[in-house]
Amino acid sequence: MRKELRMTKPEIKSLANVRHPRFGIAASSFVRYSPFLIRHFFTIFSLIILSHPAHAQLVADWDAAAETAVVFNPAFPGSAELAAHYAEKRRIPKERVLGLRCSQEDSMSRKEFEEQLRLPLLQTFQSKGWWMTQPPATGKTLTGDGIRAPAAIVPTVRVLVLMRGVPFQIRRDAQNPKQSEEDEASVDSELTTLGLNSPPVKGGMRNPYFDQQARFPHAQCVTGLLLVGRLDGPDDATVRRMIDDAVAVEQSGLLGRAVVDLAQKSGAYQEGEDWLKRSSDTFKQAGIPVYIDRSANVLPDAWPLPETILYFGWYTDHITGALASPAFRFKRGAIACHLHSFSASIIRSHEKAWAGPLLAKGAAVTFGNVFEPFLSLTLHFDVFNKRLLEGFTVGEAAWNATPALSWMNVVLGDPLYRPFAKGIGAKLGEGADRDYTLYQGMLQRMAADTDARIKNAIAELAVKRQSPRLLELTALLSALQSKHPEALDLLEHAETMTREMADLLRLRLYRAEILRRDGKADAARKLLRQMREDDVFKSQPSLPAIEALLKEMGG
Repeated sequence: MRKELRMTKPEIKSLANVRHPRFGIAASSFVRYSPFLIRHFFTIFSLIILSHPAHAQLVADWDAAAETAVVFNPAFPGSAELAAHYAEKRRIPKERVLGLRCSQEDSMSRKEFEEQLRLPLLQTFQSKGWWMTQPPATGKTLTGDGIRAPAAIVPTVRVLVLMRGVPFQIRRDAQNPKQSEEDEASVDSELTTLGLNSPPVKGGMRNPYFDQQARFPHAQCVTGLLLVGRLDGPDDATVRRMIDDAVAVEQSGLLGRAVVDLAQKSGAYQEGEDWLKRSSDTFKQAGIPVYIDRSANVLPDAWPLPETILYFGWYTDHITGALASPAFRFKRGAIACHLHSFSASIIRSHEKAWAGPLLAKGAAVTFGNVFEPFLSLTLHFDVFNKRLLEGFTVGEAAWNATPALSWMNVVLGDPLYRPFAKGIGAKLGEGADRDYTLYQGMLQRMAADTDARIKNAIAELAVKRQSPRLLELTALLSALQSKHPEALDLLEHAETMTREMADLLRLRLYRAEILRRDGKADAARKLLRQMREDDVFKSQPSLPAIEALLKEMGG
C-alpha cells in the first residue's frame, strides 16, 4: 500500500503425585493463595463482576434497532428473504425494510449509485419523516471537512443495513486522478454521508465521529451521518448464520481468546503494528487471553487456535496460513479482520481475499477495503477494540475507529451486534466458557495485586477445577509479558492435567514456539521432532503445524 496499504506479509501423566517442574511441589498443593477466595469463588463471582467498575461504567443504553432501516435488492436472488429474516430477528418494522432495485453486480458506476441508491434513499428518508430537517443556521458548526449538514430535529433513523445483493463498490470515473482525489469508493462509506449537503465525490472527508468517546446519538457534529453496516458474504447461508450468531451471542456472552498476528513492519507501516500491539494490551486489561504471533509471516498452516473470538492481523492479499486450514473455525459470534488494501474487494467468495473467507470460517463480523486506501484512513484496530469492549455496537465501534468517510471502508456484519453490552464475563457459563469467565473475573478482581499473586491464584483454581485450560490461559499471559520460563512451566504443568491428544499437541506446539522466542532454537527443534515421531499425534488436524514450524526454523 502507499503509506497507504499496498501490502507486500509422551504419555500423559496422572495429576496425582506429579511434582511441578519449577516449584518442586506436588501439583495438588500448587501455590497456596487465598483459600477463602478459591473455596467461595463461585458464590461471590457474580457480585465481583456486577460490582466491578468496568461494568458500572458501561456507556448508556441506546435502542439502536428502533432507529434502523434495512435496504435489499429485489433483483438479487435471496436478498429480500435475508432482509425479512434480519428484520424479524431485530424486530425492525416492515415499513423500514426497503427494496431498491439496482445492479446485481458487485460494483456500480457513480451515475448508477446516484440514481439507484442515494437519491431514492434520500427521498425515502424525507418522505417518511425519518429526517425532519431545516436549513443550517448561519455560522453553524460545520460537519466533516466544511460540509454543512441540515439540523436534524427528530432523527428517527441513524443506522442503515445493506443486505447481500446491494453493490458494494462505486467504480472510478476520473481518468488518472491526483492522489487522494480518487472518486472510487465503497457504497457503504458513501451512504454514511447521506444527510450531508453535497458531500465530496473526489477523495474522502474527515469523519467527525472518529475517536469520540460518546455513543453515536450523543456525539458531537454527527448530524446528517449514518452508521452503515452490510450483511453480505459468500452465500445466503453464511449471512443468515451471521445474523443468528449476533443475536444469540448477545444473550450468552462472547467468551474465548483473542489472536493478534503481527507482521513486524516498520517505517511507514509502523502505525499498523502499533494498532495491533495496543489492541493486545486492551484485551489483556479486559481479561481476555491473547495469543500473539510475533513472526513476520502469518500464523503457520494448521496452527491450533481454539475458541478464537477476536482476530486481528496483517498482511497478505488472500487468506492463508492457520486461518485457511480446513479444521479451523471461529467461535460463534467472533469478530475478525485481516488488514490489507483489497481485503474486501471480493466479498462473495469462500477463498479469495479475506472478508468472505473469514465469514465462511465462522466469523460474525469483519471489515475491509473495497479499493486501495491509505493506511492511516483504514479502521484503527486499537480504537475499535477499545470502543467494542466499552459496550458500543459493532457499527458504532467500527465507524468511531475510521478516520474518513466517503472512502473505501465496509463493515460486514450486524451493525447492531453488541457482544460486550453486559460487561466482560457477565455470565459464568458452562464448560470452557466458565473457565474464561473465571479467568477474567480473577484478573479483574485482583487487578491491584501483584502479577505473581494473580497467577498463583489462577493456578490454584486450575488445580481445584482440574482445568488445564486455566493454566494454559495463564501461560499465554506470561508469554505476552515475555516471561518465557514462567510460560513454559505453566504449559508443562497444564500437560500433566490434559487428557485430549489435540490439547496436548497444542500445548507442546506452544512450548516449542516459546522456546524459539526465548532463543532456544535447538530445544524447540528437538521437541518438534519428538512430536513428529509420536504416534499419538498422527491423526491430529494440527500435525502439519509441526512441519510448518520446523520449516520456518530452518528444519
